[in-house]
Amino acid sequence: MENSLDLRIQKTYEALINALLELLTEKTLDKLTVNELCEKARIRRPTFYKHFNDKYDFFNFTVKSLQEHYIAKVEEETDDKHPVRYFTTLFQTMLDAIDEYQKVLLPLQIDNTSFFIFETADEQLNQQLEKQLRHFYDMGYQLPTNVDFSLQVLLGAFRQANFWWLKNQKTVSKKNATDEMKKILQWFFGME
Repeated sequence: MENSLDLRIQKTYEALINALLELLTEKTLDKLTVNELCEKARIRRPTFYKHFNDKYDFFNFTVKSLQEHYIAKVEEETDDKHPVRYFTTLFQTMLDAIDEYQKVLLPLQIDNTSFFIFETADEQLNQQLEKQLRHFYDMGYQLPTNVDFSLQVLLGAFRQANFWWLKNQKTVSKKNATDEMKKILQWFFGME
């Protein structure tokens, strides 16, 4: 969420995001109403509609805001001079986010709403991965194939490995999953 926003708007967005995340532990997005969301956030419906078209528009905003927060965290925690370090930190941060929000993610069933959710998340991740892949390519790091195809491979690997960890977290720690991804990234960037 932009820090340049008016403080009242920031507080409204924070209240709405917190309300949404809490309500999504109780029911799916398609069953949630804007009235419930506004009531939980203690804001008026006209205020909601001043900023968002509907609950899906707001959900999209929420996903983007959370992803921006986590991407900023990755940018703070790692340098952009070494691809394995950068992408390992990004993967670990994704696991941390999934761990933090799993009460929202676990009840999701594969339906139209969940595909919308994952498409929204993939769009942001796709942009970040592409930006960094192009950066490392421009720095002279070799990719196993062209940037566009490499992007799709990494996007798929990150997505599937995160889902895999979510399903297997009782037997696989985040550290173990991150260590395994680091091995894949070392192979991918030819740094074994």
